[in-house]
Amino acid sequence: MNHWIMGSALALSTLATVGVASAQSLPQLTLEAGWVNPALTTDVEAFRGLPFEPEAYRGAEQLGLNPEFVHDVRAGLELLYLRDYRGTRRHFEGVEEKWPGSAIAPVMDAVVWQALMLENFDFQYDGQYETSSRLARESLEAAMATPGNEGWEHFLMVGVTGIEAIHTVRKEKYMAALSLAFEAMDHVSKSKAASPEFVDLKLADGMYHFWRTVMTEDSSLLPDFGDFKEQGLEEMGVVETDGIFLSMPATLSIAFANIEQRKLKQANTNVRRISRAYPDNVINNLVLGQVQTYRRRYDDALETWDRIAAVAPDNKRVRYWRGVTLLRSGNSPAAMTELETYLQSEYLEDWHRAAAHYRLGQALYRQDRYDEAWQAYKEADRIDNHKGARAAMDRMRKRKRDGAIDFATR
Repeated sequence: MNHWIMGSALALSTLATVGVASAQSLPQLTLEAGWVNPALTTDVEAFRGLPFEPEAYRGAEQLGLNPEFVHDVRAGLELLYLRDYRGTRRHFEGVEEKWPGSAIAPVMDAVVWQALMLENFDFQYDGQYETSSRLARESLEAAMATPGNEGWEHFLMVGVTGIEAIHTVRKEKYMAALSLAFEAMDHVSKSKAASPEFVDLKLADGMYHFWRTVMTEDSSLLPDFGDFKEQGLEEMGVVETDGIFLSMPATLSIAFANIEQRKLKQANTNVRRISRAYPDNVINNLVLGQVQTYRRRYDDALETWDRIAAVAPDNKRVRYWRGVTLLRSGNSPAAMTELETYLQSEYLEDWHRAAAHYRLGQALYRQDRYDEAWQAYKEADRIDNHKGARAAMDRMRKRKRDGAIDFATR
């Protein structure tokens, strides 16, 4: 389920970047003379001569906001997707000055901190994120105390609470995460009630339908939900095509769904599409490299890892995945070099360190270095009770009993 967690986090992070309205600060939508409702036409001529892109007017119509504000938010999201995090912060600080009281600074600060952690799938900036998230929530709660812009404000709260839920799941605090998830779904319902035509909310519907089906199919403890995977994919596809803010996260969400269904060729098409538009997006490229590795396109995967290393030379996670790619390609010595370098990183989560020792054990085992492999597996198990390492140790014990290999179990 790691793909689901990562994809959901990205989508919810993006939700949080776009809901910044204060009822006191955002002018409502005003239509110019002769302006055509874009929700009722696909004729591009309807937008000719207008100052902003068509999506700005569609979003303004759906949410009852000023088209210029929607345009400003979309411009900031482009910086986020392009991985210009400093530019993203500067842009939205300017948006807040332009639209006073919009609560955009703490919201975007939280999103950027979360994105940085997702690039390594760790908690290195947990304190900064918690502070920004708390400030974002406080600012939004103050704004929501005044009537107006409910669809927009609840949309933002979906993002803020959704990110908190995903962040809490990653910490394995499942009951707290479930409470946050219910809170996020409540805001989805309220946003729909206030802005029923807002298309981006279909991403939440699609993820819910797809992943609830997956989870109930995988567990005998959960009541039957029915099979709504195709419906979920269709809903995500609507946002991919017609979304105002979340087209890119919708594409990535579809990729995660395809990975879950082992439709790796389709997943590759999804992430390649994003890569062409946002070549420096580390989160997307991490998914792309993994898909290439799963498809045994090892040279392509290594090129993707090189791209990440060039764009984000401090990224640690790329070392681990390069090691996995080399290991699966049969180059165990080179894989060991990457994994050992990764293990020297100053900051790693316990489960990261355990996973790297497990992979190191595989590389050693494939070189018939059984004593060292055993120790690597043992270390993975010691650090984080690694199930794969324990299973590997059981297999080694059996092979030793069968006389196939020999090693010291100290």
